[in-house]
Amino acid sequence: MGTIAETLKRLQGHKVYLDTNVFIYFLDRNPDYFRLVAPIIEAVESGLIIGCTGDVTIAEILVKPYQSGNLELVASIKAFFRMENFLSIYPHDAETFDLAAQSRAKYNQKFIDALHYATAIRYGCTFFITNDCSIKSGNSLEVILLSSCTF
Repeated sequence: MGTIAETLKRLQGHKVYLDTNVFIYFLDRNPDYFRLVAPIIEAVESGLIIGCTGDVTIAEILVKPYQSGNLELVASIKAFFRMENFLSIYPHDAETFDLAAQSRAKYNQKFIDALHYATAIRYGCTFFITNDCSIKSGNSLEVILLSSCTF
């Protein structure tokens, strides 16, 4: 795929859906992927790319802090996603769920992956950044795997 800098240049000005793993790597400062996802988050913050995700992303990220009873971390994560002029967070309505069902049927995806994919398509994203190699590019959405990017 190329370097993260080259990838971000390609994404400039586009609506880009960020999968849950992008935020987990960033918030947890994952030693293997933080250096790749930090520039993505910075590009969203600066407006270089139009960052998008779905409500389900926040729910997925909050599971572990709720399991451990870490309510300070829960509050911190919620504040992160509420930052002004940062990220578009889209709801999952009936049309999105229907599109997810179609995607799951067509591509044999796990439901959560199909929901992310459908949300990206529904709200006009042209790129989808993930590290889940089971999510594939389609006619209207190009999937970028973090594992294929370099520093």
